Amino acid sequence: MVLVFQIVNTLVLPAWLVLIFFPKKAWRNTAIYAFAILMALVYAFYVGSGFGDFDFEAFSTLEGVKAMFTTNVAVLTGWVHYLVFDLLVGNWIVNNAQKHKINHYLIIPCLLFCFMLGPVGFLLYSIIKLVKNQSLRE
Repeated sequence: MVLVFQIVNTLVLPAWLVLIFFPKKAWRNTAIYAFAILMALVYAFYVGSGFGDFDFEAFSTLEGVKAMFTTNVAVLTGWVHYLVFDLLVGNWIVNNAQKHKINHYLIIPCLLFCFMLGPVGFLLYSIIKLVKNQSLRE
């Protein structure tokens, strides 16, 4: 379990480096999706093997969610979930910034925050995009 944790943490780093240093390469989206699919396969494996008596009602209470994450398998599965979705949000940020012609240097902090604190990176990008849109209207 510890080895898998180390592998997924290490495996995701090159994908974030691609987002930061190679945002305009034609192969970037393919590379990011390949990383995400590989990680999703790991996730699916652990969901399938680690959540034998999965209770969907547990999602309706804080205590239920806490109880779900009391095993190493569940914590690892949740961590992989975060890694995959944060990476996909980071890729979306790059794509959206390019679509709206936002300077890549402005979104690098968004990507770093997205990597470490997921929604904070998305929030920062949303603020940058809002400010840019407001300045275009004036």
